[in-house]
Amino acid sequence: RAVIAEEVTDKAVKEKKQEITLADLEKRWVSVEFVTTPYDKDPSVPLLKMGEEDFEAMEADLLTLQSMVSSRYEFFKPTSFEWQKALVTCSDVMMILAELQRMWSYLEPLFIGSDEVKKELPDTAKDFAVADTEVRALLIEAAKTKNVKTAANKDGLLKQLESIAERQELCKKRLNDFLDSKR
Repeated sequence: RAVIAEEVTDKAVKEKKQEITLADLEKRWVSVEFVTTPYDKDPSVPLLKMGEEDFEAMEADLLTLQSMVSSRYEFFKPTSFEWQKALVTCSDVMMILAELQRMWSYLEPLFIGSDEVKKELPDTAKDFAVADTEVRALLIEAAKTKNVKTAANKDGLLKQLESIAERQELCKKRLNDFLDSKR
């Protein structure tokens, strides 16, 4: 009986710790917002990132959730798994978003601001203009949402970001091929 009581007590202590951890996650992530910087060529468009402390907290939270999901205690597993999924998505979105914004802010002045590029690469400029419109709308919408977890977990966002990044990469390749042919 003592062994059974010890096991039950141990399980209760571990589950209580998980419950507290999940409550802490809820409390922290409800207040994690994007850090915004106006795009220098168009201040109405915000560039987005996560604060360094928030990014480090996300990585730590993901490690904690990994151990909770693989724990033998089942009660909080579904909630832990949902949190893990949401934060993995946040991480993926932030990584792609950083690269997408970097590439966009490099290409935007060339394809939108340069008449020469529009004249020499009209189809590519049109393709980039579509991506440009999507990027601007996406950044503005995410900034309005403010909350990183909510914005990053919007249905279809990850696929949309991947699609835009692929199209931007294609525009960059066509531009580089054109520039190489001019040399």
